[in-house]
Amino acid sequence: MSTFHFKEFSLIQVANTHKVGTDAMLLGASINTSNHKTALDIGAGTGVLALMLAQRNPSIHITCIEIDQKSAEECTNNVNNSPWFNRINTIYTDFTLYEFHQKFDLIFTNPPYYFTDNSSDESNERTKHITPESLLSWLNKVADLLTSKGEFWVIWPSETSHKIIEMAHDSGLHVAKKITVYSKKNKLSRSILCFNRDKKEGFNDEQLIIRNEDNSYSNDYCLLTSDFHFKEFTP
Repeated sequence: MSTFHFKEFSLIQVANTHKVGTDAMLLGASINTSNHKTALDIGAGTGVLALMLAQRNPSIHITCIEIDQKSAEECTNNVNNSPWFNRINTIYTDFTLYEFHQKFDLIFTNPPYYFTDNSSDESNERTKHITPESLLSWLNKVADLLTSKGEFWVIWPSETSHKIIEMAHDSGLHVAKKITVYSKKNKLSRSILCFNRDKKEGFNDEQLIIRNEDNSYSNDYCLLTSDFHFKEFTP
């Protein structure tokens, strides 16, 4: 699918190997956008997350950073064709190498999440695989760029979510909220994680089931994503 239509915007996704999918829908709809004014989208791809958040928060300004040139160009085009082009800018560079001149009160990413020891340079591998060393470098930089009351949101496979939580903790980031996502009842899938600097005992732990046993979308998923889907669901 070269074009993905939302209620209030559309995305061209010819250049991007990482197409819009359920992960983006879940993360973009779950992130708390209230009280945030400056945001950073790491590995923006098509720009879908930035556009979803710009739709939800009329005062937020978002910086998209993307390491792949063609994807960065596509992100820029999608932003320029959206109603929120004046509140989103795209930078084509490596996140870990770029020198930012501001901090952000919201940082979010739908990152490469399969651990590997030798990540390929091919773009389709780079969008899916990350070394533990690279992830730690990301987390350290996120911690450095986040304001004192800021939040960092990420979606990650449930089976290795403990690993990113441990690594984030070492970077000075602590879980404030966790949404455990099931593709169907009892079928564990993803974890949506919100980190901040507050070290507290316990955190807000929620659950979300995407599909019912008959493969229809659950009421909870329909409600969560209702602001974005171009077509109405029939739960």
